[in-house]
Amino acid sequence: MQNQLHIVANTAVTSGGEGLAALRYAESIARAGCVVTLLSKDISDQQNCESQGMGVLKLQVAPTRHNLLFELPAQYGFIRRFCEQNKIDLIHIHGMWSPFLAVAALVARRMSIPLVISPHGCLEPWALGYKIRKKWLALKTYQGAALRSASLFVATADQEVNSIRRLDLSQPVAVIPNGVDIGLPPRRVAHEAVKTILFLSRVHPKKGLLDLVEAWARVRQSGWRITIAGGDEEGYRAKVEALIRAKGLQSDFEFVGFVDGARKQACFDAADIFVLPTYSENFGIAVAEALANELPVITTTGAPWRDLVEHRCGWWVEPGVQGVSAALIEALESDPEELRRMGQRGRQLVIDKYSWNKIGSTALEVSEWLLDASRSKPEAVQEYGQ
Repeated sequence: MQNQLHIVANTAVTSGGEGLAALRYAESIARAGCVVTLLSKDISDQQNCESQGMGVLKLQVAPTRHNLLFELPAQYGFIRRFCEQNKIDLIHIHGMWSPFLAVAALVARRMSIPLVISPHGCLEPWALGYKIRKKWLALKTYQGAALRSASLFVATADQEVNSIRRLDLSQPVAVIPNGVDIGLPPRRVAHEAVKTILFLSRVHPKKGLLDLVEAWARVRQSGWRITIAGGDEEGYRAKVEALIRAKGLQSDFEFVGFVDGARKQACFDAADIFVLPTYSENFGIAVAEALANELPVITTTGAPWRDLVEHRCGWWVEPGVQGVSAALIEALESDPEELRRMGQRGRQLVIDKYSWNKIGSTALEVSEWLLDASRSKPEAVQEYGQ
């Protein structure tokens, strides 16, 4: 049985989709038949996490120090000793830009352990252009060295494969989408006078919230409101609220902050339509969660969700005010019964394509091929030039 070490900077649920995706990926490949250790600097929200299946999932906290000059050597020594003592077969890094992750890549290179990197959207054009100077410097130094040392990349969609290739990285890429936790069908909350459009993601510049406000100012209809659920980043909520006030739309918007667990489910249950007007997503886990909750989805081509069109469960439009406005008009004018059917088709799509059990078996097949050259190349793997 393989012994894999997965590493992510933070698995706390408040840290965003990257940490949760890493945790669920580790769980799924453990269930498929691996011994997996998930190493992070913060696993405080996941202390009771257990894996059920053929393999084992263990959580491990990395050492931290107040001074980075002391912290990185401590982490290097810790990871190296851990790999030696546990005879690690493969190291899988989730995310980028963290020196902690670069240290793990250095250990893999020096110990000749195959290294897998999941960029989790960090190489998308919008993401690279955000704080571009810091990222350019990182790509010229520690981050570039880590990327070049990878044995394999994991992308969540073909769109992310293209982003990897644009950096002249020629290693194989496995296309393995993120999954979603599929529970029971939702209990729709009975509406009286007001219906709800739900945004549930980080309140961050790349999520397109200013476009949503501008679009709503153009197409606003009585009897609808917009709920914005998600943690504030970089003080961006204040900018969004300022635009809402400038447009005189205060009565149409509600901010509920970060939600999880029962509060998150309550947001899905109370909604009629889901919207994510993003500029860049490597996957868009919130879209999959909304579909699993039988919500028609409006999102942009900044997210790899062509499935919305092909499976007739939502709208996939160009980023920006014009595209979001057009989708909102169509959604608001749709017959309630058609919206219900769209939601049902969306849930079936997620069940068929994005369950974690299916993803775990694919991930295990890919890692087995990476460690054993005699195996046939899995269908999920794309080699350079393919």
